[in-house]
Amino acid sequence: MANDVGIPSSALLTLEARLAIAAHHEAGHIVLAAVMGLPLRPEGIMVDTEGEGLACYGKEPEELDDSRARVMLSTFAGCFAQNRYCRDHGYPELEYLARIWSLDWKESRGISGKLSDAYLAGRSILATQEALEKRSEELVAERWPIIEAVASALLAKGLEPVKPLKSGSLWAKGTSARYLTGDEVVEIIARFGIAATRMPEC
Repeated sequence: MANDVGIPSSALLTLEARLAIAAHHEAGHIVLAAVMGLPLRPEGIMVDTEGEGLACYGKEPEELDDSRARVMLSTFAGCFAQNRYCRDHGYPELEYLARIWSLDWKESRGISGKLSDAYLAGRSILATQEALEKRSEELVAERWPIIEAVASALLAKGLEPVKPLKSGSLWAKGTSARYLTGDEVVEIIARFGIAATRMPEC
């Protein structure tokens, strides 16, 4: 999610800039999720006019270290994709503290605490997490054309009223948002040779 990751306030950015930053953040999440073999949810990705966003994919790792690591790589990817976009377009990048206190990093810390001693192989949890952060940033760079394609497709959508999630939980602060469905994400990613899997409708 792009929530609380340090997107500059609305007073400092235009509407289109806020949407573009959030779109690349969410595209980073969902593209890495697809690359990691995680299933994409039907809701796809969405961003609102306040710079909030959501990427919907299978975030509940199996009780296996490899699954936990793949979820963590995807979770870290949003901030790294956001920073790449900001760097390329002259916007402020996320500061270190904003990143490590973001909801994305909080989610990842919850998962890293479950990694087995065998996976850690004598490393600390912090060192292991930092290694996964570095790999996530590398993967974002490697898959940047796909991330850009997904973000561009989302930004090409028209604004529409914010839709409630099926769970009933709230994700947006604004009243309008852009949406790209899971099927649309799968179709875009397939053009780059990645066969993403999709969760069935709930």
